[in-house]
Amino acid sequence: MYRVLDCLTTQHDPWLVLIAVLLCLGGVHTAFNLYSRACVGRLQQKLSWLFLTGVVTGCAIWATHFVAMLAYDPVLPVGYNPGLTILSLLIAIVATFIGFTIPGIAKQNLVPARLVGGLVVGLGISAMHFTGMAAMRVPGVISWHMDIVVAAILMGAAFGMVTLLIAGKAQTGREKTYGKIGLTVAIVTMHFSAMGALIITPDPTIPVPAQIISQSSLALAVAMVATLVIGIGFVMAMIDRQLRENASARMRIFGDSAIEALVMTQNGIIVDANHSFLKMIKGETATISGVDFIETWLPDASPAFRDGAEHYTETSLALSPGHTIPVEVIRRDLPADEFSEDAVIYALRDLRERYEAERHIRYLAEHDALTKLLNRATFHDRLALALEQSRVTGNPVSVLCIDLDHFKELNDTYGHIAGDHALREVGERIGKLIEDNVIFARVGGDEFVALIVHDNPDPDSMIATAQNKAQALLDCLSVPVFINPGNSARIAASVGIAHFPDDGDDIESIMFHADLAMYRVKQGGGNHLVFFSPEMDDEYRYKRQLSGALRHAMDENALELHYQPQCNAHSSKIIGFEALLRWHHPELGQVPPSRFIPIAEETGLINPLGEWVMRKACEEAVTWTNPLGIAVNLSAVQLQNLDLAQTVAGILDETGLAPERLELEITETALIHNASRSRKILTEIKALGVRIAMDDFGTGYSSLATLQNFPVDRIKIDQSFIARLMASEQAVAIVRAVINLGRDLKLEVIAEGVETEDQVAFLTANDCDAVQGYKFGHPRPIADYQTTVSGTAVAAQHRSIAGIGSN
Repeated sequence: MYRVLDCLTTQHDPWLVLIAVLLCLGGVHTAFNLYSRACVGRLQQKLSWLFLTGVVTGCAIWATHFVAMLAYDPVLPVGYNPGLTILSLLIAIVATFIGFTIPGIAKQNLVPARLVGGLVVGLGISAMHFTGMAAMRVPGVISWHMDIVVAAILMGAAFGMVTLLIAGKAQTGREKTYGKIGLTVAIVTMHFSAMGALIITPDPTIPVPAQIISQSSLALAVAMVATLVIGIGFVMAMIDRQLRENASARMRIFGDSAIEALVMTQNGIIVDANHSFLKMIKGETATISGVDFIETWLPDASPAFRDGAEHYTETSLALSPGHTIPVEVIRRDLPADEFSEDAVIYALRDLRERYEAERHIRYLAEHDALTKLLNRATFHDRLALALEQSRVTGNPVSVLCIDLDHFKELNDTYGHIAGDHALREVGERIGKLIEDNVIFARVGGDEFVALIVHDNPDPDSMIATAQNKAQALLDCLSVPVFINPGNSARIAASVGIAHFPDDGDDIESIMFHADLAMYRVKQGGGNHLVFFSPEMDDEYRYKRQLSGALRHAMDENALELHYQPQCNAHSSKIIGFEALLRWHHPELGQVPPSRFIPIAEETGLINPLGEWVMRKACEEAVTWTNPLGIAVNLSAVQLQNLDLAQTVAGILDETGLAPERLELEITETALIHNASRSRKILTEIKALGVRIAMDDFGTGYSSLATLQNFPVDRIKIDQSFIARLMASEQAVAIVRAVINLGRDLKLEVIAEGVETEDQVAFLTANDCDAVQGYKFGHPRPIADYQTTVSGTAVAAQHRSIAGIGSN
């Protein structure tokens, strides 16, 4: 080490040494810029750039050596052999070309390739140095300290290997800096260490050949070669860099204009990314360059996508520990070109909005828009799944069918907007009862269902759980619903409960039996819960059988009308008849109207049945010589038919009955179901000349507003008041009040259910207009009243009728 330092300090011109070092730095700087370019692109372009790298690097090593030799003062005249001098230059060029080419074109085993390439470069520096020293001619004997020679060669080789290892592909500023410093150290260290091993022993007897290069000529040659080659390399590197930057700028503008996030990688490492990706991750290019893209950002990507077997995936983008966003990723492989090597472009799109839209669409598809509960289709899917699981686990499932009580009246009274508000409120209250094993759904206008999945097979626990949940439902609905300032409405519910597998083995049977149980609650007044029992199924089958038989009876004209007289209260003269439907079943016998009329209303038969009754009654009445009135009952269901007035007009036109002879009886309860529609329909009927009677007055709402708002001609006092007339002061007061009310409103009053003389006497004394009941005649076929309708027995009418009506 002392010899090396002594040689450097005492035998070298420090200014020329500095120039040699600076020349070395300049050449190496240009060389690594060229090497950076040589590491990308197709193989042909790589080899061209690698050759230029070798030329510039070799010239830099050669020029550094000979400038340093100019700085060396051996105290003897020095010259150089031209052939060996040129050979040293060629050795430097070839060695560095080979050394840089080995890692520059390698695609696998990069570390060994870089170590081997660095070794070749380091040995090439030594070979060039000692070849150049062999070209030196002095009048003396040249010898070497071999230990220093070996050390210099080893240091050159070691620094060469380290240089290419840490420089990598020289794609980043850091890699280039490491490479430039490392190669400069390798060249300078090797040269000056080897110079310390040089021993020159003067010997005047040794001639110096005449054909040598003088030091001044060598200086000029070195300056020219170094400047020319390094300059050419520098200019070419700058031009190529500008072209690459222009192409990169165009690609960046294109990439940044894309909505998708774009990431470019080489060998899995990020080399660039567009603005959309940086915005997505809230980062900067400098912080992500050199990072493994898949491992860092897409750790959940499938192996097939990682390997390139798949080019599309939906996965999570890891922004930070525990924070990911869903993305779709498209992979595209880019082959190497004259500006870049093989690369992979990843296009990423944030899926949060799409997933949210899909969730919203799925929510809308599965839920009722008004109440936010599940809809019918989703409930059936959940029920089907629950039944499948129940078959495996043995744990039962309960289904609750829920129907709001008197919701139609709320709609009719306050309007559909208020009805929708009430349904939303109901949905919100029911939603609070939802649990992991309990779901609710809206399946119709005011119809809801619930599904309870039990966690054990115990039947007592099943019944208790279902009952508790049903009662909780009734309790939550018991609080009045706000309609508008000053108005609220009480909403109750009828709840029917059926269990799987006890009450059915499939969806249809379970739902049907829960529905039957719910209707049983409805029939009992509502606001209660009932469990299904087999008797309900028997009753349903009976109703269905009766409904079929009723339809058959209508088709076969097996129904008949009986007529009950309506008489003047003072003269007992028959003034009309009420037509009453009768049905004699061949097996069941006489079926009372109270049994089959509700069934007709439930099954939709009431409209054709009511039309048949009206037509038959009118056809019969038009044949009477005595133009008596004919009264026909209207069902509440019929009154909701907007075509009812046209139907009445058509029947009158077909039969030829005078409109004023026809009277239609309707209960006040039926009017209230949809007051505005009922008023419209009755007004149209009244315009035809037909009379309107309010039946069963006193048992419904009995509102004075009803008498004022509807076109009523007659009030019928319900028979329940007449039956208690002689035993109840309240009944007396009610009947007297109704008669006086009718007189004041100029409405006729008729009492039905009159059976005794005392009742007749009271009604006559209080100026009731007409009476009807067994006292004056039972409902019978019209043939039994033939003398009355023909007008041949007017004189003895009272006696005759009394005999027929005696009990």
